[in-house]
Amino acid sequence: MDTDMNVEKLLRAYGHAMVLQQPMLPAHLNGSIHHFDFNSDRWHASGWFFCLLDELQNAHDKTPTGAGGGFIYSRQCILDAWHEHRLFGLYMSETESIRKFCSEGDRFFMTSTIFDKAKYIFPVFCIVDQAGAPDPLTPPRDHDGHRCMECLWVGERARGVGLGQRMVAEMNCLAVNNPVARDYWHKMGYTIDPSIGGSV
Repeated sequence: MDTDMNVEKLLRAYGHAMVLQQPMLPAHLNGSIHHFDFNSDRWHASGWFFCLLDELQNAHDKTPTGAGGGFIYSRQCILDAWHEHRLFGLYMSETESIRKFCSEGDRFFMTSTIFDKAKYIFPVFCIVDQAGAPDPLTPPRDHDGHRCMECLWVGERARGVGLGQRMVAEMNCLAVNNPVARDYWHKMGYTIDPSIGGSV
């Protein structure tokens, strides 16, 4: 857990539960959504990581100075998070409909993730401050015992359908560090600012 008191942070309101809603995706994307550690014990986990870097580079090349076009974190930060098992993403389980309609790709999925069963990976990731996957059904008990979300990124083509909200709910973090888009985080229930005397 980050102990630097200078880090800007928002805490989740007491009693606010994360709800695992199914994003409003096209009908043919009817698989179940799961979170995963980019640095899992699977042989192709490094492939996922480089696919993600390609996504970020493409976003930067498209609009290098546009709002949300690139990524404010350095590649070293992302590599460190991957190495420390703090980099998470979302994928969709395969169904007959997905196999039929996504044989040539789909705008909601990263195009190069052709590894094993978890190949329908969304262009979204988050970095948390502690390693290990959370249990989304277990509510946070206190501020000191649970992780913070350090950043969240969703590819432009996949924004506005709820994938970011799903990622936040999957990770079930009590706090968010450096909340750039405060309106978004307030919508997600992170409304308590500890710097002005708020408490959980």
